[in-house]
Amino acid sequence: MDTVQVNFENFFNEKFSPAASLADEVIVFDQEYLSSMNIYNTDMMSPFRINDFLYVLCKYGGISFSVDNKTYNLTKGSLLMLDTRHTIDNVHISNNCETVAFVISLKLMLSIARETPLIKKMIKTIIGRRDPILKLEDDEIRDLNETIKRIKCFLKKNEHTFQKNIVRNETNTLVLEIADIYLQKINADGINTVKQSRGEEILLAFLNLVFKHFKEQHAVAYYAEALRMTRGNLSRTVAAVSGKSPIQWMNNALVTEAKIMLHKPNKSVKQVADELNFADQSTFGKFFKKHTGMTPVEYRQKMQEEK
Repeated sequence: MDTVQVNFENFFNEKFSPAASLADEVIVFDQEYLSSMNIYNTDMMSPFRINDFLYVLCKYGGISFSVDNKTYNLTKGSLLMLDTRHTIDNVHISNNCETVAFVISLKLMLSIARETPLIKKMIKTIIGRRDPILKLEDDEIRDLNETIKRIKCFLKKNEHTFQKNIVRNETNTLVLEIADIYLQKINADGINTVKQSRGEEILLAFLNLVFKHFKEQHAVAYYAEALRMTRGNLSRTVAAVSGKSPIQWMNNALVTEAKIMLHKPNKSVKQVADELNFADQSTFGKFFKKHTGMTPVEYRQKMQEEK
């Protein structure tokens, strides 16, 4: 099957406008045929950060991509689940791929989680334990599609007095349906989804700190001290649970952010180095080349050539 490599951000830009939306709380992208023939920008370099909760249901075909530098394949009958922590890159979309994407704002998701604490626990169990893709049964796909259809219907009824209330209620229903599918599948594997291990709790706390402070804090010692652990214990725990060392998580965050910033033509390399708290442009350049094989200038030039 022919594929094309694209920047996942195209899935959400003007070329693929949403089927319906409610302000910035809920957006539905219904792509009957999200195929390589529809892709105009084949930028293979720039990653895209997820700023909200994203669910993508693949109805036909397939999409391969990297999440935080780990490769996944979304195939027919599978559901992708991502929260605000992740970046997507290296996307390949098969011809005649059919999908529906559902974006929920962080604010709305936190509201749902407050009303149903198990939702918050479900989200936490995904980190460091399972991949972000669920394989669905036919009846599960049918149920999710019916809920999404109801949401899309009311997203278009701007004149309805209780439009927002109904959309939020139906969105809550969708999240609960996904949570039930997830929890049942995990329980079927004999995994306790309610209680996290101590290692998983440490990993989650570490990642929360990294995503908040990676720009200004480049030393593992900072995060170890914040978590009241020795550097050695933190490194062993994070590596055991996630398969990556703390410094790998930190460097990945820095490289990804650098790529995103270099994708903006109005940002100079020096500005990127300063905003990422490197000692100077030269130090940043050496770091970037070590992890990408290119200098920041070479990377930017390659992006321009491939547009």
